[in-house]
Amino acid sequence: MNKYDEKYEIRLAKHSDIENIMNFINDHWRKGHIMARDRKLFEYEYVDGDNVNFVIAIDKETRLIEGIFGFLNCSQTTDVTKKDIWGSIWKVVDNHHNIPFLGVELARRVFALTGCRTQIGNGANPNTTVPLRRMFFGDKVAKMKQYYYLNTEMDEYRIALIKDKSSVDFKIAEKETVLVKFKSIDDVKKNFDIESIDAIPYKDYWYINKRFFNHPYYKYNVYGLQDENGKTGALMMTRSVKCNGSQVLRIVDYIGDQKLFSGLGEEFERLIKKHEYEYIDFYTLGFNEEYVLSAGFKLRTDDDPNVIPNYFEPFVRENVDIWAHYKFDGTLFFKADGDQDRPNQILKT
Repeated sequence: MNKYDEKYEIRLAKHSDIENIMNFINDHWRKGHIMARDRKLFEYEYVDGDNVNFVIAIDKETRLIEGIFGFLNCSQTTDVTKKDIWGSIWKVVDNHHNIPFLGVELARRVFALTGCRTQIGNGANPNTTVPLRRMFFGDKVAKMKQYYYLNTEMDEYRIALIKDKSSVDFKIAEKETVLVKFKSIDDVKKNFDIESIDAIPYKDYWYINKRFFNHPYYKYNVYGLQDENGKTGALMMTRSVKCNGSQVLRIVDYIGDQKLFSGLGEEFERLIKKHEYEYIDFYTLGFNEEYVLSAGFKLRTDDDPNVIPNYFEPFVRENVDIWAHYKFDGTLFFKADGDQDRPNQILKT
């Protein structure tokens, strides 16, 4: 027992704590935040069976929650050498006399309480979370890269702000990759061996099913990437976003052989013309850049005059940098990881 245990009851949350956690988010994180208002989405994100994925600190005298650390599971594995989690909402009450670095203590407790191999995160605040992760956990931090495939044939862009239409043509691949849409997790299981993928974070069929087939609000496409022999060597997940009378396509996750991505140039060209997407974008960290560029994408740099928006709820016509923290080299990040691709406004089903 340390000084934190003397003052607080620190533990994993229970179902009976959900209402108090949602109130805490409203009062101390952000008033009106969707996780304070939409219990259906809260439970989808943070409840796995009997588990509520928050570490909470309750003051033993007042019985009030003074700090929370939310997390999301990348899989349901019980193998501790594969169990990875993403950090999510992380907050301690500022105006109470709490023991310094209570938030850091909550983040530390996650390892013992979950048995996870690694705790990673994207969407980290560069002014608060990033320095804390560096200082107390020795994490590496980096900015995710945003690549985009521009529809250069459009006369008017209502989502993007395009000042330079010069595009990078995709290279005609020696071996083209074919996209096959999977309609269910059973389709995935029949065609793709997720157990054979050695990656951090480790994602399993449970995660793919929950995250992309069973999302309560968003509709995702799950594609298998097939080589010339018809073998599925990777999965790619996308979501189309409509805004201002136009639409874009977002690549939000990718699992498997990255080289197959380089052969998708013709598929992307077909998709962008068929659906009249303004662009296709791809936020990632750790993905082989050569393969992305070969498929016709351009890296958005700080000097890029074009604006490729990230925020749609509400819509903000600005470029957005997403920061990630991690422990092990080779860790992969994508847009749908953690809580980065979720509703921010109450949506109708």
